[in-house]
Amino acid sequence: MRPKIHAHFAMTADGKISTKNLTPSQFTSPADKARLGEIRARHDAILAGRGTVSADTMSMRISSEKLRADRVQRGLPPEPLRVVISNAGKIDPLWKIFQHTGSPIVILSTTRMPQKLRATLAPLCELHLYESAFVPLPAALSMLRAEYGVKSLVCEGGGALLRSLAAAGFLDEFHLTLAPVLFGGASAPTLTGLPGDFLPRPLEFRLVEIKPLGGECLLHFKRKTSRRMN
Repeated sequence: MRPKIHAHFAMTADGKISTKNLTPSQFTSPADKARLGEIRARHDAILAGRGTVSADTMSMRISSEKLRADRVQRGLPPEPLRVVISNAGKIDPLWKIFQHTGSPIVILSTTRMPQKLRATLAPLCELHLYESAFVPLPAALSMLRAEYGVKSLVCEGGGALLRSLAAAGFLDEFHLTLAPVLFGGASAPTLTGLPGDFLPRPLEFRLVEIKPLGGECLLHFKRKTSRRMN
């Protein structure tokens, strides 16, 4: 059985989630950043790809003391588990995420990760390496549920990871902040990464919430039909 999977992304009015140079996603307001913390606090884990963790210099933490206290009152750890996925194992031990204590860090990767790097990362996180070219999402997600008790997680990027989750039919809900910004550029990534092939099948969602906030628009979608793979 896998966790329930949500996603949270910010997107420009022309459908881009970053610039062509994959610069940090700083094009939304402080109100959107606060919303991100609220969404993180609802879940057992935060999931991100290594490119997003690096480009956005993520700590994957909850900065609000109130949100952390609210989680404790609900019988949860102060912060969600932090999960990073990298097929090739290109993880930098100097990343910001490793400089902030708090919730445990889990790295999902493959045996392509060099032995020397494994030894360096071992004191900093929990490594789960799969003997394959790519991390097998069904097995990895089931492991998070069975070994860490992750019943729900929020994916925060990047587009390639979201595409993989969507292609497998694993995306249950997503939150989207639509920003009044235009980036342009064929090489700037969209919600499902760089423009390319269609998904194996379309995923249909229904809009359950729309909330204007300043110049932005906050959207919340849920899958129309349940096709979760347990």
